[in-house]
Amino acid sequence: MFPPQLAACPRVVRTLTVDAGPGYKPPVIVITRANRAPWPWLYPLLIAAFLLATPLARADDPRVLARGKLVEGSEKLKQGEYTQALTLFKEAYDLVPSPKIFYDFGLAYSNLGRTTEAVEAFERFLDEASDANPETRANAERHKSELLPQIGSVVIECDVEGAEISIDGRPKGVTPRKNPVRVDPGPHSLVVEKTPTAPFTQRVVVGPGQRVTVDVHLNAPSPPPTPLPTVMAPPPSPPPPLPPAPSPIPEAPPMALKTKLAIGLGAAGILGLAFGTYEQLAASSKYDQFNGATAPAPNPTGKCDADARVIPSKGGPQCASLLTDGDAASFRAKIGFAVGGALAASSVVLYVLGRREQHESVSFIGCTPSGSGAICAAHF
Repeated sequence: MFPPQLAACPRVVRTLTVDAGPGYKPPVIVITRANRAPWPWLYPLLIAAFLLATPLARADDPRVLARGKLVEGSEKLKQGEYTQALTLFKEAYDLVPSPKIFYDFGLAYSNLGRTTEAVEAFERFLDEASDANPETRANAERHKSELLPQIGSVVIECDVEGAEISIDGRPKGVTPRKNPVRVDPGPHSLVVEKTPTAPFTQRVVVGPGQRVTVDVHLNAPSPPPTPLPTVMAPPPSPPPPLPPAPSPIPEAPPMALKTKLAIGLGAAGILGLAFGTYEQLAASSKYDQFNGATAPAPNPTGKCDADARVIPSKGGPQCASLLTDGDAASFRAKIGFAVGGALAASSVVLYVLGRREQHESVSFIGCTPSGSGAICAAHF
């Protein structure tokens, strides 16, 4: 309230306006003075009070804060920081839910590759922001037409108003929808429901740029349930007897260390006896050749003889070589038989001791000579 003295002044001397920033409409203070102002100190006091009150009003005004978020988000959008720009746009919309901000949403979604959400944002901007700048609306129409061939559209024609639409578990508004439901290309699960009717569900496959129409009938009367004939259930039969459980197969006791050594020694003994047999056969072959060979002169008998007293040099170099080879093979055969027999006997002894450790009865028979070797046997 101005003092009556100022209000009665016939002339307006000065008009003072203060710009508090974009989107803010400050009050206009009109200061008047007469030829003789009764309170000359009033003018600076009013100006100082207004300047002190203006920052407080700006800090508390959500429109000013939203405007700052939009400006900062636009800068982030120019710098290619699309995720941060989208966050700032959402914060601005939370402060002032203006439909014009959907245009900024569409730009951020489009640069992030979220084509379906970008088209939906541009459509909401065109539907709800009717007082937007014509140039901005033209840009939104252009962006929408460029992005539509990349996504699919589902048109829902429902015989009930107010039915809730959801695709892949995400709500998409209610029937009837002004625009089709925009979806990414591929299969989707469509659900339309309104109590108390049963929900309508259908699997929809949409390709890029494809438009699919789905007819939804929620008011169709369901057929009455068919009564089931009454059938007397037969008395339950006793369960068949269970087959006897198979007897568990006894596990073989673990082999003792001595038994393992016995098997190894037995194999080595068999190899030794086989070696002795081979050398014994080689020695017999050399002796047969020695006995059937003919010795050249000066051997008067013309044959080989092991007794040097009868024929010097045993009948010649050839006879001496055959006899030497036969004696060497016979010596190796004896070594093979001796080593193989010792290993076989050790194998038997270790095997007996190993079986005794496992509490098994063992009765040992013994070894008997056989030809140029020996046969060992044990009874278990």
